[in-house]
Amino acid sequence: MKLKNSRTPAPAAAPPAQGSVVRPEIGISDPLPPRRRSRSRMAGGAVMVLCGALGVSWLLNSATDRTDVLAVARDVPSGQALTLQDLRVVALPEEAALKTIAASERKNLVGRHTSVRLTEGSLLTDGQLQDGNGLKADEELVAVEVERGRAPVDALEPADTVRVVPAQEEADRPASPSKDPVAEEVTGRVVKVGRPDTSGNTVVQIAVPKDQSSTVASQAVDGKLGLVLVAKG
Repeated sequence: MKLKNSRTPAPAAAPPAQGSVVRPEIGISDPLPPRRRSRSRMAGGAVMVLCGALGVSWLLNSATDRTDVLAVARDVPSGQALTLQDLRVVALPEEAALKTIAASERKNLVGRHTSVRLTEGSLLTDGQLQDGNGLKADEELVAVEVERGRAPVDALEPADTVRVVPAQEEADRPASPSKDPVAEEVTGRVVKVGRPDTSGNTVVQIAVPKDQSSTVASQAVDGKLGLVLVAKG
């Protein structure tokens, strides 16, 4: 009699020892083959890179659309004539340079007087300048030499308002002061302040009304005038 084929059952695994950790069996499988990029996808990526490069190039070109204008190279008092050293060239976007002065006008501005005080680093505009010598139609320029201690020379700047007063000695003063205010004091505008000489005297150029310029000039001959600072320009 033939015996039927039979498989001998595998011996049962021994139970884990008490206190040991049972780890699950992890199947091992072959790694998946890397995916191959299609040519169309690679071409699309190249197009995107090219478009990005063109966009950056356009932004850089648009940022360089600038124009050269004039700026103030150093502080310039009001009423002073401009020099080349007072101006410098800066580049601004075209939209921001609408009210400024083109750099090509730099030489043409030499000699023009400022109507306001200019600050270093600020942009120059036509409204900050005036034509001529800085005098108004009803003004004339006089030079007043003041002795040391008769004027706050260190504080005086162009465009300051000053009061010109006779600085007579007490012995020379009349017993009754004149009632004519023009003969006593005149209000004017400082145009230029000179440097003190070896004696400490300083010449100050002042714009005064035409009808009072002769009075100030005659009083300045004796060198006995004083200046009082009324207001800063």
